[in-house]
Amino acid sequence: MSNSLKASTAGLAIVDKARLRLGWTKTSTARWWQDAHTSRATLRRFWQGDRIQREIFIAICQAVGITNWEAIADSSDIDSEIIADIPKPYLDWNEAPDVESFYGRNQELMQLEQWIEAGCKLVMIVGIAGIGKTALTLALADRIQSQFDCLIWKSLHSAPSLNSLVDSLLNNFDRDVVRDLQQGTAQLIHHLQQRRCLLILDGLDADLNNYNQFIQKISRSHQSCILIASREQPKAIEIDSKTIRCLNLKGLPKTEALELLQSRGFTGKELGLSALVQLYRGNPLALKLVTPLIQSVFAGNVAGFLTQNTLVIGDRLRVILKQQFEQLADLEQDILYWLAIWQEPVSFCRLQTHLLISVDPATVLEAIVTLERRSLLEKWIGTGEISFSLQPLVMKVVTDELVERAVQEIQQVVQSNDLRHFKILRTHWLLRPGTDDIAGDRILHQLKENLWRLYGATLPQTFEQILLLLKDRSPLAIGYLACNLGTILKQLRILS
Repeated sequence: MSNSLKASTAGLAIVDKARLRLGWTKTSTARWWQDAHTSRATLRRFWQGDRIQREIFIAICQAVGITNWEAIADSSDIDSEIIADIPKPYLDWNEAPDVESFYGRNQELMQLEQWIEAGCKLVMIVGIAGIGKTALTLALADRIQSQFDCLIWKSLHSAPSLNSLVDSLLNNFDRDVVRDLQQGTAQLIHHLQQRRCLLILDGLDADLNNYNQFIQKISRSHQSCILIASREQPKAIEIDSKTIRCLNLKGLPKTEALELLQSRGFTGKELGLSALVQLYRGNPLALKLVTPLIQSVFAGNVAGFLTQNTLVIGDRLRVILKQQFEQLADLEQDILYWLAIWQEPVSFCRLQTHLLISVDPATVLEAIVTLERRSLLEKWIGTGEISFSLQPLVMKVVTDELVERAVQEIQQVVQSNDLRHFKILRTHWLLRPGTDDIAGDRILHQLKENLWRLYGATLPQTFEQILLLLKDRSPLAIGYLACNLGTILKQLRILS
């Protein structure tokens, strides 16, 4: 009996259904090859229909619940040790990450496959942090790798220089010394013309503008496909229905998000699971990060967690979103602040009228387009005007950032008596429209609580001293300062 086995085409289809039920990718779910006591490389060989060691073949099948491994094996030449000398595609998965689970996304996978089969040379998957861009890219690459002569996965999360990226890519083809970036780019395009390659650039987020020209050059005049996963769409790349396409990835639909939650230990009978999915807008990473807290602090009581009326974001997501926020222009940050204050969809006209300093409407529109491209806005289309809002994850981060900066401004003014330190508190009226006090306003309440921890019972006197500095100042210099400080001071007096 042969000591090696390979899977038949029908057998691979059976294994494919089994791994889908578990929410596993074909070759990037670490648990699979770990449970089978093998390696990712061997698992990839299994999917390519290569012969692998008999015991490992059986273990791979058993890991996904298939005990009848004979039904998976190719019996046509099971006793033959002769392996046809067929050229194998070149695969470089070294920088591809492992994923824990992958659910749904069938519609997105079909759309992406159609674009690539139609000859698209550049396909972009964009979306907010944690939405599953990398997992979707892995699942897609698993499905279509056989259509290409070579596959190269490059992770750009460490923000390599463009020179080092091109040099690294060329090392997959030849070892020629590259004298400059222009020559290296030309060599890369030549290789993309000679072979049908799937080049994956995952995490093209940092210094995106530095890559724009490079991406433009490599997105045409070859038979290959460039697949990019990024939090934003490159600004200079124009969508072309034939050769350049972009998929804006949204959260998981309710059914698939519930499957994810069930894989995390929830039975599906718990109250509030649907509300939890909606709260986090089906963001897979956010759901994975919040579930351990619900299980440990609330004993798995989702409804109990929801009654706290709060949003918990893990450090990993918070850092990414905060970094993205800090990279925005001042006007873009101002728009996000206003949307966080209002907590509801806001029309362009209403947004325009609340800006303290008049800004050309065209400039505001450009800022909104940029924020949309960076997946930071939600667009609401009703019977009237189009409105914009923030999804909860972004709103939470922007709100915390707003309060933190407001506290810093007050500290700086108290120390220096210089009103020029006031920026946010001067340009934004923090009280949510439709309310007349701080009691139910989360931003002013959060700001008051943070300041009370710093100044304690001296906070009212501190505010009164700052208000004295506003005397004889111009309305533009004061802005919303008096309103913001006066409202908090009024509430402090009521509570005292």
